[in-house]
Amino acid sequence: MRLDRESMQEILNNLKVFNSLKNYNFQRLHMPGHKGMEEIFPDGIKNAYPYFDVTETVYTDDLLNPQSYIKEFLESINSFFNSRYSFLSLQGSTHLLQSAIVAFSKPFGNILINRDAHKSIYNIARILRLDIEYIYPKYDSLLGIYTYIDEKELEEALKKTKSEIVIITSPSYYGINQDIKAISTLTKKYNKKLIVDQAHGGYYKFVGKETALDEGADICIISLHKTLPCPNQSALFLSNLEDNEKLNEMLACLHTTSPSYVLVLWSEYGIEFSKKFGEALYHELEKKLRELFLPILEYTNYRFKNIDILKLLFDFGKLGHDIEDIKTFLSRYSIVPEAIDQRRILFYFSIIDSFSNFENLKNFFYDIIKKKGKIQKKPFPLPPRPKKVLKIYEIYDYKKTRIKIKSADGFICAKAIIPYPPGYPVIAEGEVINKDIIEYLEEVLGKDFIEENEVDVVDER
Repeated sequence: MRLDRESMQEILNNLKVFNSLKNYNFQRLHMPGHKGMEEIFPDGIKNAYPYFDVTETVYTDDLLNPQSYIKEFLESINSFFNSRYSFLSLQGSTHLLQSAIVAFSKPFGNILINRDAHKSIYNIARILRLDIEYIYPKYDSLLGIYTYIDEKELEEALKKTKSEIVIITSPSYYGINQDIKAISTLTKKYNKKLIVDQAHGGYYKFVGKETALDEGADICIISLHKTLPCPNQSALFLSNLEDNEKLNEMLACLHTTSPSYVLVLWSEYGIEFSKKFGEALYHELEKKLRELFLPILEYTNYRFKNIDILKLLFDFGKLGHDIEDIKTFLSRYSIVPEAIDQRRILFYFSIIDSFSNFENLKNFFYDIIKKKGKIQKKPFPLPPRPKKVLKIYEIYDYKKTRIKIKSADGFICAKAIIPYPPGYPVIAEGEVINKDIIEYLEEVLGKDFIEENEVDVVDER
């Protein structure tokens, strides 16, 4: 049988995903970090599929049990990050976080996390039947985000917790960096392992900044794909622990046994590219960003100390615009942001944006400022601290029903409500939904959200 071009083109013409994405011609101010810029990849990388799409054979190495060239690659990672152990995941930071929790937790145990932790942590806690204890960071009502962890409150939590591990997110989805050195000092004082979810700061080491590992964390988890020219799903696990045998076992156990060598070699290229050019590109980008956002500084997260400037959160509500206004502006300038809600928009940059011409973005902000409406000074509502009546995993033992969010006052939540952004629950399983929570969701996500969407609740009939 001969494969003719006409028949293959016919298949191509009928591919829904391909034909939906082939015209994705926008300014990408979102993940992944390569931003679709073909010019940063040599032909050998761009043409890696299908030739390099192999499996584990006698002539290839095994990502889950590296013995030759992948082992050498990981040794170079340890040398660069000054870590004792590293693991390349092709299932993202989610896989790495969950594997670490599995390795260091016992069923029906406890886990101490910041409330604004990623949903993957909540998910594994439910599966492992862990009771979650929370650290609530301070809250900035002017921008509507959690900010810094209070050291005194953390120490009080460490005195009481039964958890052997503490998981801290730094930087947050909105770019807030925690004082990991101070937090590390406290966790060591109380003999706890400190795991830092540094997924959103994956570029730090490549531009001359300290990682959480440098600042004293036992384990640091970074995403390669968010701010570096690496493929989606790629992430690194870095450990300073002396004994990593159980970690290695869990990481391999929960990873696919058929890892893509194409993604491995693309990840390696992205890492080496970032080692060579990362610092220069970052400083060039930093200069562009500070100039670009100077006129709107007071409406952004840039006013915080120690901020990750690759995450720009802009409060357009303070300029009198609503979400429909901003969607119109975005469409006019062909910009796709990382996320948008009723009052804020999040732009997500990477070192690759150093190559971008920001004139389009400058005009976007100029238009918004020029056409601003009545200035809004209304603060964001404080996120509720729901009352927990059931442990997150106990929800499995109850019958459930679905009701409209607007009518859920007084019910026990049976499935977390997790807006994106930022990817952590406003209310988790086992917590009581009340009017404050419903009003908070309406304020952040809009009236249509609570009127049109349903939530799973415990059926107590």
